[in-house]
Amino acid sequence: MPPYKHGCIGSPGRSGYTGGSAVLEVLPAPEHVVALRASGRIDRNDIERAIAAVEDALARQDRVALYAETAMTGMTPGAFARDLGYGLGKLRELHRFARAAVVTDQEWVRRIVQVQSHVLPQIELRTFAPGERDEALVWVSQPVPAVAPEPVPAPPSVHLIETTKPDVVAFEVNGRIRRDDMHLLVGAFEQALGAHERLRVLVRILTFDGVTLEALREEGLASVKVRGWRQLERYALVGGPAWMAGVTGWVAPVTRIQTRHFDAAQEDEAWRWLEAAPR
Repeated sequence: MPPYKHGCIGSPGRSGYTGGSAVLEVLPAPEHVVALRASGRIDRNDIERAIAAVEDALARQDRVALYAETAMTGMTPGAFARDLGYGLGKLRELHRFARAAVVTDQEWVRRIVQVQSHVLPQIELRTFAPGERDEALVWVSQPVPAVAPEPVPAPPSVHLIETTKPDVVAFEVNGRIRRDDMHLLVGAFEQALGAHERLRVLVRILTFDGVTLEALREEGLASVKVRGWRQLERYALVGGPAWMAGVTGWVAPVTRIQTRHFDAAQEDEAWRWLEAAPR
């Protein structure tokens, strides 16, 4: 086992929290690892303590790793909003997170980690069973590698699709979304969100190989996401791997956006649902 620096919720230490019991603990860990244990229903104060631990590590290290033991039963609305806001604010700094180990026996948590590993293949993500804590700690505590450079420029992976209605935005994805692709998308959505109170979106997936960390640093991405959650009315996903179909069912109750997945052969049905067509 590697040497861990001590400090946890309920006692003075790296967390800066000095009293009371909590459902989120900051665990002993090496300098470059932020280790957390969450159980029960997480509230905003718990999220603030976790954020403080992450920011403390980032202030001392160029890159960090995350370790989480979770048996969460849910989050309060305030906790969810704060966690979401912090995550959006960190999009431009995701290159500073090298890997994450999640220890859980909750299937829904495993599924979320699996989805994130598909979307962000440059960040190492693994789940472990509760009996594999020691293995998880050893794995996550490995030395953190330097940031890999952005690959040589590749052909565009995103192509906009003209539609018959100006309040319907559509695009096709074929490959890994890179910075130039994200720049195209951010510009298209900024224009549409500024011109229309409500939007409908169709995404056609031919192949999907994740999103580069450079793409997530694109200026304006966070604000477009926030405005999108407020203004998107319907979101149609056409094609893509099986895990994407599952994601559409998870996000709808959280975002309150009408979200549906269609097989590639059902694209005409998706356009009818959006009440538009490709031009």
